[in-house]
Amino acid sequence: MAVPPCYSDLGKDASDLFSKGYNFGDVKLDVSTTSAGKTGFKAAATSHGDGPDGASRRVSGSLELKREVYKNESKDITVTSKWATDNTVNTTLTANNFGLENNKVTLEGFFVPHSGKHSGKVKGAYKRPHFHMTDEVQVKSEGVAVSATAVVKKCGFYAGYQGTYSQYHGGFKDSNFAVGFAAKDFSLHTTCINHGSHVHGSLFHSVSSKLDLGVALRWAAGADGAHFSIGSKYSCCPGTIIRSKFNSDGELGLSYKQELNSNVNVTLSAQVDTKALALPSHRLGLGLDFCA
Repeated sequence: MAVPPCYSDLGKDASDLFSKGYNFGDVKLDVSTTSAGKTGFKAAATSHGDGPDGASRRVSGSLELKREVYKNESKDITVTSKWATDNTVNTTLTANNFGLENNKVTLEGFFVPHSGKHSGKVKGAYKRPHFHMTDEVQVKSEGVAVSATAVVKKCGFYAGYQGTYSQYHGGFKDSNFAVGFAAKDFSLHTTCINHGSHVHGSLFHSVSSKLDLGVALRWAAGADGAHFSIGSKYSCCPGTIIRSKFNSDGELGLSYKQELNSNVNVTLSAQVDTKALALPSHRLGLGLDFCA
């Protein structure tokens, strides 16, 4: 019996069509490797901005270390530490299948050395056939926030709920509900956010092993109409992926990913404002990924 995805992954097939493979206005470099001692290292650097002059751009980066400190046939403990150029340090400890089978516990700490600001999170996940539950408790200097989600699924149909109570926001911050249907090559997803003030919907269809298509709709209370997007992903040959998307604002997105070899990938992307072709509002992006 299949376990449903967690709430945050509902409708992920469609959302990935519109988010993955695009880095408009940015130049990104990702380098990852694993040592003989099974410690993973990942370095990332990004030059952000749209303007041609250097003053309008900013550069950020991060270094991440990940190590599996314990593992047997069913249990494992992993520690991840990440430092970013904005001088933030994030450390995470994840334990799987300790105490209860099919459970996951995560301890996360966030620290800003130069300001002394810090926070912590405790996350849990429990999954069984047809059921997936998560919870999170975040502790900050302003107070405590508690979030919980639950997803049930039967015969392809699913329903999920997400709620957040925040002490420093003075009550319930989020109350979201999702329903949908997912099959092997098709999914339909709808989310009502904050008691229906926003409604998001998506449709995903895997036409073949090479072609995926998707449609996304967003509506907000008081808006004149809905915002829509259509997207596609085409694996024309081994190592080559072409993506495209177009939305109701007239923005056309294109992406081309090429696997140069087993360790190097390059991604080129562009966003064209079809309503203002003569204006310099178009954006380009470049991504390089090295993995050893």
